[in-house]
Amino acid sequence: MSDQPLTLAVFEEFQRRLFESIDTRFDRNDARFDSIDTRFGVVAFRFDALDRRFDEFEKKVDSRFDEVAGQIDGLAHRMLGLEEEFVFVKEALKGLEAGAERLESGQRDLMAAVHGLDERLSRVEKRLDDLVAREPRYASREEVESLKARMEALKTQIENLEKRVDRA
Repeated sequence: MSDQPLTLAVFEEFQRRLFESIDTRFDRNDARFDSIDTRFGVVAFRFDALDRRFDEFEKKVDSRFDEVAGQIDGLAHRMLGLEEEFVFVKEALKGLEAGAERLESGQRDLMAAVHGLDERLSRVEKRLDDLVAREPRYASREEVESLKARMEALKTQIENLEKRVDRA
């Protein structure tokens, strides 16, 4: 430190230089803060853009989700309908199977009856042929032909019954 006396002019000069130095430093800091503020503005603009993009994306996802949820609901309704239909079809099949069993049983009975009638008719024809052969005077030719015609009609009826049974 110097031994010189401190005058008002020296003090004012010191004060002026000090304040200029401080003002310069504040101006530089202000410039730096302005630069940082500009950068924050750019970042804020980017965040705003990202917010808008996320909002649009969220709307799209929500609409797609609603669409998928609607489709799933539709499928669920269709599945319930199919399930109900399956139950009805299953019950109808049980009824048809029971009917087919009864029909098969009836067919067997009918076939047995047709075979019995066929055997009986064969015995009647044989007896008739034997009777005519032993005693030609008992039966006239017309009666025999009439009986044969009736037998043919019975055979035709039997064949028709067998066809109906075969179709069932």
